[in-house]
Order: sequence, then structure tokens, then C-alpha cells
Amino acid sequence: DELLQRRVAAVNKILSNARVKRRRDDVPPSIICKLSGRIMVDPVLAPGGQSYERREIEKKLEENGGHDPFKADVRYTSDALEGNLCLKRFIDDYLAEHPWAYGA
Repeated sequence: DELLQRRVAAVNKILSNARVKRRRDDVPPSIICKLSGRIMVDPVLAPGGQSYERREIEKKLEENGGHDPFKADVRYTSDALEGNLCLKRFIDDYLAEHPWAYGA
């Protein structure tokens, strides 16, 4: 009886982990910051056209002497970042419809 309970618990854990992984895989990549790997809260558009979480790109620019984290030949300051309001609205709408994604 104890062995059966442990097996059932193990199967339930596997199924639960699979659901969480599936959910993470369901999050649109466009709302994930390439620097943090998390859903953006304050997305900004960099001069190269890539969107990042504001806090993350500002930190990287400071660490890298203003060089873009993925294009070393491109330099800019945080003043060049523009709030990506369109993406922000999309993220807000997505999270309103998919509240489980907060934990993804």
C-alpha cells in the first residue's frame, strides 16, 4: 500500500512538471526578454530593433560600456531606449487571459 502511494505520488509529480513545462513552452517568445529569460514587465525597444526588459538592458549597457549585448559593434546609451507600448499592451492582455504565465 505504501509502495503504491509512492508510485502514485511520483506519477502525479511527473504529470505536474509536464504541465508546467508545457505552459512555459506556450508563452510567446516575443514577450520573453532575451537577457533575463522572463516575461517583460517594462519592455523597451533598443536601436537595433530588439525589445528587452528595461532594467536588464540598462544593466547590460552599463556593464558593457554601452555595447549592445548581442551586437558588440553597436553602441548606445539608455537614453536611446524607447518604451515599447505596443508590446506592453500585448503582454498585459496576454497575462490577463493567461494568468498562469506569471509563474512561467
